[in-house]
Amino acid sequence: MEIIPCTQATYLISKLEEHALTLRERLQLLVHLIVCEFCRRFLKQTKIISKEVNKLVREERLTEKEKREIEEALHLT
Repeated sequence: MEIIPCTQATYLISKLEEHALTLRERLQLLVHLIVCEFCRRFLKQTKIISKEVNKLVREERLTEKEKREIEEALHLT
């Protein structure tokens, strides 16, 4: 199996967060990750970011007053 380039590996890593990969894609990514330290790091960072975003989504929402204050602050340019 040919080793895929980093651009394709990062695409598959990003795709992995939202969709299931095909068997071929999983194998291609696995082989690439075995030899590429940078993409292994990217995978780890992507998982951390995803975990933190999910935490934010689960946390308490802003009140209407807080939303208005943010909107007002953003309009002050």
